[in-house]
Amino acid sequence: MVPEDMKPDQEGRHILYPLNMLKEKFPGLYEIKSEKYNSDESRKTIPERLIPTLENAAWGDVVQLTAIHPKDLKKALVDAGFTPKELKFYQVDPELLDPKKTTIYLYQDGFEKEGEESFGKYDPQKLSEHAMVPERTKEYYKEKFSQKERPLLFVGVPHIFHKGPIDVSNFPVISTEIDAGSHV
Repeated sequence: MVPEDMKPDQEGRHILYPLNMLKEKFPGLYEIKSEKYNSDESRKTIPERLIPTLENAAWGDVVQLTAIHPKDLKKALVDAGFTPKELKFYQVDPELLDPKKTTIYLYQDGFEKEGEESFGKYDPQKLSEHAMVPERTKEYYKEKFSQKERPLLFVGVPHIFHKGPIDVSNFPVISTEIDAGSHV
């Protein structure tokens, strides 16, 4: 997603940094971005969890991407009862991601199963296999709506993990239109 607080660096580039790099480069921003993990005891250790298919990488060392179009995410939220705000994403060219630094987290049954079987080889030609909102994610959205709770947007959604920063300066931004009403 396009961070709402995204600002160009000194050279005018827009860089998506993994959480752990933010800690070094922008400590204040790191505090803000890491709050989503620190505010929930069950999510506290996520940034430190190792990714078995990437050498020397934890969740906090990767930029997390998705192959799902923002309009499809929004439709799943609307179908569940939410009226989401506009969703904006950088459209990253999958061919530019180094397969040695990229893997797919298949989001099996949750964080308990994070062995190598929960990860897939990154192949830009096969991303369409991961481009649909899973049924379990749609059900999760419906459950959160019935409980009047804000859902985590990417629960159950396959994640594309890229180790290291991504310069998105020249990538287009794709989005959904803005709806009126309550927001996710």
